[in-house]
Amino acid sequence: MVATARRAIVMLALLPWPTVPVSAQALAVDAVGDALKIRAPGFSFLKGDPLARLKDGRAVRVELAALVLPGPGKSPTSATRRTYSLSYDLWEERFAVTAVDAQPQSVSHLTLAAAEAWCVEQLTIPLRAFGTLGRDLPFWIRLEYRMLDGDASPDPADSGYTLQALIEALSRRRKTESAPPPLEGGPFRLPIRARTSPP
Repeated sequence: MVATARRAIVMLALLPWPTVPVSAQALAVDAVGDALKIRAPGFSFLKGDPLARLKDGRAVRVELAALVLPGPGKSPTSATRRTYSLSYDLWEERFAVTAVDAQPQSVSHLTLAAAEAWCVEQLTIPLRAFGTLGRDLPFWIRLEYRMLDGDASPDPADSGYTLQALIEALSRRRKTESAPPPLEGGPFRLPIRARTSPP
């Protein structure tokens, strides 16, 4: 009996632990004036190769998108997208962020988490974009990101076939094939006062 119990415990220990889905991370929204603001402390996009490039002294560009959904996993009814350029101060070990779209904004001397949070907080969604969602029907929010470095098409003047061009093209393809998982939360309704998606 004891031996059977020990074998069962060993088998349980060998089973893979369930991973927490991305959608279970905290995502909070708040209506401020005529727009919806988003906070997502668990949403990280500066990691791996982009973070290594920043700490090597190179700038990184990223596009963040906030999508309004009528239900989990549904097609979006509206979206807000913003593009940011990020850099890293090697001496102060702090990040600087600049929004490089139609509404330029800049901030500096931020920690990694603060830089990511600032980018998300700039993704405001006009309340008029919701329509019947939010007041008559619940809605969900999905956060996505896409690293833009290497997306530019090659210069026609450099259209020759070279080994370096082939390596760069294959590298870009590998990066685009593995899309990062989005963060999705809800349901929410308007008016909102910092409601958080359930785990």
